[in-house]
Amino acid sequence: MTDLKLTVALTSVNGENMSRHDMLQWVNTMVQGHFKKIEELCSGAAYCQMMEMIFPNCINLKRVKMTAKLEHEYLHNLKLFQEAFNRLKLDKTVPIDRLIKGRFQDNFEFLQWFKKFFDSQAPGLENIKSLANAPVIKPIKPRVFGKERSPVKANDDPMKELIGEMQTLNLKREDIMEASNQCYNKLRLVEDLVNDMINNNQQVELCKRIQAVLYKTIDGEINEEPIEINDDNEETEAADPNDGLY
Repeated sequence: MTDLKLTVALTSVNGENMSRHDMLQWVNTMVQGHFKKIEELCSGAAYCQMMEMIFPNCINLKRVKMTAKLEHEYLHNLKLFQEAFNRLKLDKTVPIDRLIKGRFQDNFEFLQWFKKFFDSQAPGLENIKSLANAPVIKPIKPRVFGKERSPVKANDDPMKELIGEMQTLNLKREDIMEASNQCYNKLRLVEDLVNDMINNNQQVELCKRIQAVLYKTIDGEINEEPIEINDDNEETEAADPNDGLY
């Protein structure tokens, strides 16, 4: 990491800079974006995408708000960007407070610095069109340097794409399982609450209606009969009380 820290320091030295139009075109080419002004880079989304190109897995792009429009969303993205520097032990402080204000000069100066940093860490990478600037995150293809590209077998690219798709599907599956578990736990709590209220003879009719909804299957049938209440307010159960909500 010593070489990286030195590079971060050296890129702050003034040198020949590109025009604002060239810089904006460079950003749009790298992230397939549609930025029209330098000030729009204050969202931080483009920086997160390009940082991930240089150092894969340094930022979870699923957490990046690609269509950020508000200042608190800019703050969220730029904090992810700063955390990437910290995680890589790069001695660089991102001027978040100035960038999120959307002023041209602050954002242009930082973009000039980042362009030098980007070129120092990944020379030639600007020749590759990478992740599109869209709310749906796509897997980033492995970076290949234009002058250092080595011969690859014909089947390598399909295999890499397949691996990327599998990784994306695994992440989606984990998110779905987590959401499913949360819903299941909430329904269990509702079921326990309804049973307690029925046992205490509280809001019985309402609880029976809630039970009917809880136990109804996709086909409209009742998976478990709700508790029946006799006229003398004595409780009987039409189903095994040990059966839970499945």
